This record gives sequence, structure tokens and C-alpha cells, in this order.
Amino acid sequence: MDHAFVEHGRDYSFLVEARMGKDPGRHQLQFTHVTDLVYTTAVADATWGESWGEEFVNYQSWLDAGEPEGYVWGTCWSLAWPGMSAIEPSSKAAEWSSRLGRTMYEAKIQTDRFCISLVFHSIRTRKISNETSTVSSGVTPLPSPGS
Repeated sequence: MDHAFVEHGRDYSFLVEARMGKDPGRHQLQFTHVTDLVYTTAVADATWGESWGEEFVNYQSWLDAGEPEGYVWGTCWSLAWPGMSAIEPSSKAAEWSSRLGRTMYEAKIQTDRFCISLVFHSIRTRKISNETSTVSSGVTPLPSPGS
């Protein structure tokens, strides 16, 4: 739903929305003591070219333009797939652990829009709300086996 460095600039936060699992709703994942962060696009080069115009950054403008082919940035959220993974072993985390004298970890967060790799010390989580309307309107679950 959203991601950015928090106001003080040390920690990096993700706002995620899940409609399935043990605790559906919106949750904040805050990675603390971030020492290294790399952001890379996951959108293909050709799709970038198709999606360059300003009509792609506002959903209503994209609809008004006749829904042209390309990536619609104006949905204002990313599909968290393939998702989050720990990088183990991590040479970056080992280097930062040695430099700081604290245990550091590395994770990768991949979506349909971007990939973020970051080195951090810990993760804090908290539930923000029970809201699931965005992901519910944009994602259709696969049927259960045998359905």
C-alpha cells in the first residue's frame, strides 16, 4: 500500500494489506536501523516506454484516456508478489554486523512494481486496521484444490 523511510530517517516502513491468513487487515512492517537500501524497478523496459505519460499516474486519467496499454502507476499500490524473503547468508549483513557490532540482517521485498533489498537490525509489526477493501477489489483468490 505504501513504503518509505519514516520521518526520522533511520527506519523503513511498509504498509501492507492482506485479506487472508491469521490476521487480515492493514499492517505496518517497520525495518529498524536500515544501513543499506537498494530500490530497483520490476516493470519491464518496454512497459516503461508504454507507461511514460501522465495519464498512467492517475487512475481516473488513465480511464478517461481509454485505458491505454501500459503499467498503471495510478493504482497507488503494488501486488506483493513474489513477496518478502530473507537473504541468507548475506555478505552485506555480515559486513554491517562487523562494522556496527550489532546483528544485522538482509531482506528482499519484491512486488509487481519494484524490488527493495535492505540491510536492517530488526522488524517491528503492528496492525493498523481491519481494512481489506483494496486488495479484495484487485485480487481474486485461486480456487481450493478439489473445488
